[in-house]
Amino acid sequence: MRNQNSIGVINKVFPNKIVMEISNSNKLIHNYKGDLYTFAGINNFITIYQSNSNKFIYQVIGLYEQENPIVDDEMSKFKEKLYFEAVPLGEIENQTFNFGLSKFPMVGDSVFLTLIEDVNSILRLNDKESYSITLGKMASFDSYYPQLNIDSLFSHHTSVLGNTGSGKSTTARKLIAEVINKLSTNTEVNNANFIIFDVHDEYESIPLDYLNRIDVEKELSIPIESLNKEDWINLVQPSPGVQLPVLMNGLRLGNLMSSSSNFKDWINAYCALFMYENVHTDVVGKRAKIIKLLEAVKDNGINQQLQNYNSQYANFRSGDEESFKRVIKEFIKKLSGYEYEECKSIIEESIGEADCTVTSLSYLETGIDMVLLFEEIRGNDQARSHCSTLMTRIENLISTYKNTLFDNSPHKLKTYSNVMKFEKGFTVFKISSLDDTDLTFFTSYFLRILYSKQKQIRKSDKNINNMYHIVLDEAHKYIHERNFEDSIYSLRMFEQIAKEGRKFGIFMILVSQRPGELSKTVLSQCNNFILHRIRNNIDLDQMRKSIPYLTESQLTRISFLRTGSALLVGEAFSIPMEIIIDGNDQGSSSSTLPPSKAWKMK
Repeated sequence: MRNQNSIGVINKVFPNKIVMEISNSNKLIHNYKGDLYTFAGINNFITIYQSNSNKFIYQVIGLYEQENPIVDDEMSKFKEKLYFEAVPLGEIENQTFNFGLSKFPMVGDSVFLTLIEDVNSILRLNDKESYSITLGKMASFDSYYPQLNIDSLFSHHTSVLGNTGSGKSTTARKLIAEVINKLSTNTEVNNANFIIFDVHDEYESIPLDYLNRIDVEKELSIPIESLNKEDWINLVQPSPGVQLPVLMNGLRLGNLMSSSSNFKDWINAYCALFMYENVHTDVVGKRAKIIKLLEAVKDNGINQQLQNYNSQYANFRSGDEESFKRVIKEFIKKLSGYEYEECKSIIEESIGEADCTVTSLSYLETGIDMVLLFEEIRGNDQARSHCSTLMTRIENLISTYKNTLFDNSPHKLKTYSNVMKFEKGFTVFKISSLDDTDLTFFTSYFLRILYSKQKQIRKSDKNINNMYHIVLDEAHKYIHERNFEDSIYSLRMFEQIAKEGRKFGIFMILVSQRPGELSKTVLSQCNNFILHRIRNNIDLDQMRKSIPYLTESQLTRISFLRTGSALLVGEAFSIPMEIIIDGNDQGSSSSTLPPSKAWKMK
């Protein structure tokens, strides 16, 4: 230690930084034990010795000059002195680096450039652990390629964040490629269990031996009966005030209809008779609704009675009216086993006991229409208009997905069943054709199924430790921070995985260009961050609040990172480090063709 040149002394000490005075700039370059040490400025490591074996490690964040008088006299000449500011990284104790300081240096302590063997310890280059990967070289040390321990990196949630064109997608693909390269030489790649939600078809280079790639809209069908209440809410997106209870009761009625072929018929008959006896406004409109309900029943006796239903005045002669009521009541009794007068309480009780699963979208549509009918016969004429957007959304789902996502094709359902086995190391869902609302449904649905599966497995056999890594591409599109009412269900599964997934072996890798739009809860549960260039103040402010590892100087630096450079902070990284991602082999699928070239193309 004593033979190494000191580059300066400390003249200010704070908990978050130190200031060093450099009196002789010639000392910034020197030879020590055959190695040339050169101070490179910002990001350089420096060492303050406690003893020969214990050292404080700092990183330079600022350089400046300051004029000081040669003597104290005011008229004396001035000389310039160089000052460095540095932030604490950690301590080396007996050749082992530990992040963070428990003690601090003193004013007057000498400052040294960090030795090569100490830099190796800091960056874990001395770590012989085979389960490590590298993403690129240090920005300030060209010859150093930090080793990232796989166990540390993939046993926490991770975020890869950066504006468009900053290199985040390349980094995500590089991360996957490094895992494949490492596992293919050490273990069985198909045990990796990576599930990638690919929004922009960017994960095309995974070897087919380890890959199960599914075009969701063309090749896979989700069994309707596997959807639960939260799935339907994410899919239909009802407003919480009026539409949500209508949707829930519509699902329950749809469930009752799907479990009993007679249920719809006697319910229609009951509603028609209830409307006839209790609704006294708009008699012509009332007759049209009653006719529509009873014509759907397909009963000869009831159809014969309808012939006596006056189309002009919407009434019966006295004798015909009694016969009309009697025939309907007999029909209800025959199909349901209940008297007409009992039906109101029976229907309410049945709806309360039914669950929210249906076997087809048509049952849902019919169930909601029936719920609105119940509201109308009670005198609530506004319910249907308040739910017009709900019905439009359901109609759109039926027309859009009845032959795709919710197709009853045995082949597509078999694909779904095979996918859920996750027999390949990497499962890529191509979901570029889904809009943002359907992305929320699809991703949260699969997370729920996987979460339930893992909970059941871990509960039945605690020795099973299989795990899944979920890559959520363009995560801000479907893990979007919403107001409380909107997010009550749409974010629930993501937040549950963020908070409890580690316990059941489920880890998320969020890839996003808009951290300011991500769920604060989900982002705050990430322990590792790979941060590319971000310049939006809203995004930076969100990161300031959600990432405890970042300092203000690092946040400022993020705005000026070059494309392909990234700041790595978190549990998996020995120190916050800026690296240049080695992503040449991963391509740049998001690059934009220059207009000057596009305009010349024929």
